[in-house]
Amino acid sequence: MDVDIIAGYLGAGKTSCIQGLIESDEDPAGLAVLVNEFGELGLDGTLLEGATPVVELASGCICCTLRLDFRTQIKEIADRWRPRRLLIEPTGVATIAQVVKALRHPDLEGRVTGARVVVLVDALTFNERLRESPAFFTAQVAQADLLLLNKIDLVSRARVAALQAALEQLAPAAWVLPTVRGRLPKDAVLPPFHAVGDPGEAEVLTGLDSLSWALPRPVVLAQARRLFRDLAAERFGRVERAKGILETPEGWRRLDVAASRMSEEPWGPAPEGRLVVIGRELRRDLLTEALQALGGQEAGH
Repeated sequence: MDVDIIAGYLGAGKTSCIQGLIESDEDPAGLAVLVNEFGELGLDGTLLEGATPVVELASGCICCTLRLDFRTQIKEIADRWRPRRLLIEPTGVATIAQVVKALRHPDLEGRVTGARVVVLVDALTFNERLRESPAFFTAQVAQADLLLLNKIDLVSRARVAALQAALEQLAPAAWVLPTVRGRLPKDAVLPPFHAVGDPGEAEVLTGLDSLSWALPRPVVLAQARRLFRDLAAERFGRVERAKGILETPEGWRRLDVAASRMSEEPWGPAPEGRLVVIGRELRRDLLTEALQALGGQEAGH
């Protein structure tokens, strides 16, 4: 099977990109998805549920504590479903080099035929990510076969042109495509899959905490919106990413925070409500108090 590694920093649009790839595929049953969550309570797997098999790895990161589990899951996916294509979504703190290194392991010989690295870059936070984590950011970009400059609808045309030129300079061999919500144009031509090459050196991003909660009962939508506005305003610490799927009297909703922006859309239904918050110096005490008001039960960090 061929493998697409869909990488990018937290909130860049990886899950939306995978959703688009599944929806646009002529045979979605021939795909499989492997999601690596950062935190004990998974969420992206729920967001991606459908005809395509989705497998979650939670409670850690591919690049550190889950290397053996990662390889084992790829073997099981290949043997059980025999997909022609596997989409891997590493957590936003994982290193592409470690994922590629795992794909080169002898255990996967004969199962992985080719690979392609797709990296999403958030047009809103480009300068911030480059300034705060230059080695991690540039290492991700440099290893891409395809760079998706995402959220171009939220910045000016001049900004898009400048960022596209910057990405072409950082990764001259990569293809660069501007996108909205991580969705590829219908007529987009993608770079081909290639043999899994040398992963190079891994740059590690550290200092992030992950808190997660189950929300087993319907919540008041106005309260949930207020919570997510507070998350976006960093009233609970610096939030890099927050995702929630919530049952409300008005129906199921998906709420997100990325780049200090809140968004909401209809969703579900799902087996239960969930919330994951990833960031730095998070105020767990304040978050716990706010979530208890919504009926939340903390699952771990």
